[in-house]
Amino acid sequence: MKFGIIGLGYVGLATLCGLVKAGHEVIGVEKNQPRLLRLMNGDIPFHEPGMADVLRDYPGSITFTDNIADTETVDYLILAVGTPSKSDGSCDLSFVEAALSEVNVKQKIIIRSTVPPGTTDMLSIMYPAHTFAVVPEFLQEGRALADVLKPHRVIIGSDNLEICEELAGIYGRLGVPIVCTSPIDAEFIKYASNAFLATKISFINDLARLADKAGADITTIADGMGLDPRIGRAFLNAGLGYGGSCFPKDMHALLNVARDHELDLPVISAAMHANEAQMAYVASKVERKPGLKVAFLGLAFKPGTDDMRDAPSITLAQHLALRDVDIVGYDPMAKWKFPQATSVEAALEGADIAILVTEWEELVNLKPEAFEGMRTKRLIDARNAWKYACDPGTVQYEGVGRMQNKTNTPSSM
Repeated sequence: MKFGIIGLGYVGLATLCGLVKAGHEVIGVEKNQPRLLRLMNGDIPFHEPGMADVLRDYPGSITFTDNIADTETVDYLILAVGTPSKSDGSCDLSFVEAALSEVNVKQKIIIRSTVPPGTTDMLSIMYPAHTFAVVPEFLQEGRALADVLKPHRVIIGSDNLEICEELAGIYGRLGVPIVCTSPIDAEFIKYASNAFLATKISFINDLARLADKAGADITTIADGMGLDPRIGRAFLNAGLGYGGSCFPKDMHALLNVARDHELDLPVISAAMHANEAQMAYVASKVERKPGLKVAFLGLAFKPGTDDMRDAPSITLAQHLALRDVDIVGYDPMAKWKFPQATSVEAALEGADIAILVTEWEELVNLKPEAFEGMRTKRLIDARNAWKYACDPGTVQYEGVGRMQNKTNTPSSM
């Protein structure tokens, strides 16, 4: 089959690569000229394993263009454009609407962008010539292509039975569960999934702050909780809190949808506030001392990517900048606006405090002697990921919720 994809960011390009590897022909549309030129030259504009290999190995199956009219002969047109947050937290659908305004022939359109519940039904009314389906993405940056090729499930939302059956046949080759439902249900599944995972992170971070005070180890607590199959261990890693391009945006958008329906979502709201509180809590571990040098070990919102969108490192740095702290960062891939060192050694040289912000392998495996160049060998492990936490040598180690107060005085009964 022949597919067109409008928008070649993480989602669009991962989808393109997956379709090509499955034997389909794809026309990729990208309006950003520098990005388009890089793609035409086989260069991926962000770090994502495996994608460059696909562009190299399947050149005859891929066409790149900036003209949506070049997709008029495709069997399906996929929208994977950005849907960023507006200033009020609502979802900005202007890129979706701009793309659809240039589609001048009848098309079967798959919404791959994350859109609020009710959007696909609205688009069906606005653009009655087209037939719509929504197939939300559940990709993790750093393994986006792998998630396209072997997702945990595929959700297909459409009121058109023929399209549901055709898409189920295409995705059925992946050998994973497929759910065919209404567009609004599919849209809700995407938002609900991200909101639940974000809430799970905030839940364990709430407990981590209590564990710090009570003298408990949140990592052991999470391990014990995670053995219960009703709970599971994933997303119970206490630390700095969630960030990135999905969770913050989707939480805001979900609350905005609730406001439109005159509803309050107290659990979702509390999870967002807990995440903000966690950033401030980690920042509070750094004393207010002008001239104090703090080295950030890791900057990207997660390892395996260079993405800095809503990265916790930025929020933490903003907190510390208000304390007149000198900040320097290091990351093997990501860049930011604050001073940045080209090596771990350079970042740590003369630092008073190091904060492990992103759990890159090279950072979590730093040996205690790697901190010798610091003025004060103190490490705040904001991800509870340092491999030498139990044997830190001369490093003053401090995790998040990991028995900072060794004296545990039970309350009277």
